[in-house]
Amino acid sequence: MKTIKFLLYYLFITNVLIGIWALFFAYSFYENFPGFGFHWIKIFGPYNDHLVRDVGAYFIAMGSLPMYAIIKPEENRIQVAAYVSLVFGIPHLVYHLMMIGMFPTLADIIVGITSLSLPVLFPAIILLLLRNIKRAAPYSFSL
Repeated sequence: MKTIKFLLYYLFITNVLIGIWALFFAYSFYENFPGFGFHWIKIFGPYNDHLVRDVGAYFIAMGSLPMYAIIKPEENRIQVAAYVSLVFGIPHLVYHLMMIGMFPTLADIIVGITSLSLPVLFPAIILLLLRNIKRAAPYSFSL
């Protein structure tokens, strides 16, 4: 289904872009993430090169799962990509909701919470669509 493929591409692209920035341009990531005039990392404390680069590698790994599910589209691979995104996305969103006062402006809050909600919403949609596909045709699957 095209919607699942689009959502997997979104998870792939966003994770890999963040990962490349953090892994290969760690100080720039620390100073400027997420860009567009917002600065969300440096408000949480001093720069730690090792931590930022580890986060970058982690995001690249996270992006590899949806890409693998796109390249080899089997139901269980798509489910794993979605579940892993949820396992990270839910606590990440909850943390930032609890720390919402650290965002300096209303625009930061709106953009931040929206961008943190998509990695929770999109995998949930993927899992719901997979369930509906399975109910409609329990013995066939293709993207």
